[in-house]
Amino acid sequence: MIHVCFGLHDADGHYSKFAGTTMASIFENTSAPVTIHILHDPTLTADNRDKFSYLAGCYGQRVNFHNVAALCANEINLLNEKLATVFASRFSIGTFYRLLAKKILSRQGINRIIYLDADIIVNLDIAELWRQDLGKFTVAAVPEVEATFNNMVANKFLINTGRVRKENYFCAGVMILDLDKLDENFLYEGVNFLTNNPACECFDQDILNAAFSENYFRLEQKFDSFSDAERLRRAPVAKKIYHYAGRCIGLNSYDVYNKLWLENFSKTPWSNAEVFHNMGREIDNTIDQRIELTQWLMKVYAGRRRTFCIEPNGINFVKALFAVREDEKFIEMVDDTSLKKLLSKMKSQHGKTMFFIFVPFYPPFKDELVRNGFKEFEDFVNGFLFVTQKQYQQPRLEYNFIKAL
Repeated sequence: MIHVCFGLHDADGHYSKFAGTTMASIFENTSAPVTIHILHDPTLTADNRDKFSYLAGCYGQRVNFHNVAALCANEINLLNEKLATVFASRFSIGTFYRLLAKKILSRQGINRIIYLDADIIVNLDIAELWRQDLGKFTVAAVPEVEATFNNMVANKFLINTGRVRKENYFCAGVMILDLDKLDENFLYEGVNFLTNNPACECFDQDILNAAFSENYFRLEQKFDSFSDAERLRRAPVAKKIYHYAGRCIGLNSYDVYNKLWLENFSKTPWSNAEVFHNMGREIDNTIDQRIELTQWLMKVYAGRRRTFCIEPNGINFVKALFAVREDEKFIEMVDDTSLKKLLSKMKSQHGKTMFFIFVPFYPPFKDELVRNGFKEFEDFVNGFLFVTQKQYQQPRLEYNFIKAL
């Protein structure tokens, strides 16, 4: 039996469909018996629970539900007490449920699991991952520098402080965990680590890397390949596990990675008539947002210059499209030092210049600018909002459509 584990906190009811889509991709690509373990809290609705059960039943597979609020009350209280500021950010408490897998599942005689984030499509037989021999190691994972083809986000606390070497830092979205070797008090140690290192921004992933980055089993890249990095390479879909990190899912199905996600979503009970109602509503909202954005542009540009932050090969394109003046500048985004140059320029030109950001991984880049005190749509904006997909051959990833499905 292959045991696969998810952590689930679903505050608005929209998150379950992502885990369901990952489940469908697993079931579609294996004939081996699989049990899905969902570590959830009271935010799991009865309707979504029924859908998970129905989906597993359609494939003759199993799903077990484990209420962490009831099974790990002390640990949940600790998380809410110590990490309240974390849960006020873009992270939810559900990301820490993976650290409770030992306590919950080992008591049922389960000594090994595959842990998956819910932004995953398993486009290979999950049994191939399950067969990996960890030997003496507790954790198996893919180094993030390999998962992203060396396009990993630069603002990693453990790397920047010299505690973990860049080549060793692994992604925690796809892991094999040997529960027998994992300390049951690992969560407590992790909370202490975050409390003592408040600058940490990857939370549970940094907890795992602080403990195991020098001593883990390195999986092949195909077991955790970032879809946005694959897009940049114009790579065709292959037999891999694709990680849609950074909300990089859209509806434009001519993009092969969107199409792969949508094909698997269509096989779930969340794909129903309500989808079309939600999609129509979100299209209307998006049209209104585009009009509001145009109105905002007319106001904010009065008396201000523009600076364009883009890779060198895109400069001529932007010059032609935006009629760039002689007094308007470019910042070339070429390596990890480019962000520092940009921040320095933004501080010196604050209130005088609007910065158009053309980077492949915009959401984490935006987060870094916000952390440094700048405001989106006042100090900077995503440049791709003003470029059609045909013009720059970049898929527009309307994640708000996907979330609203």
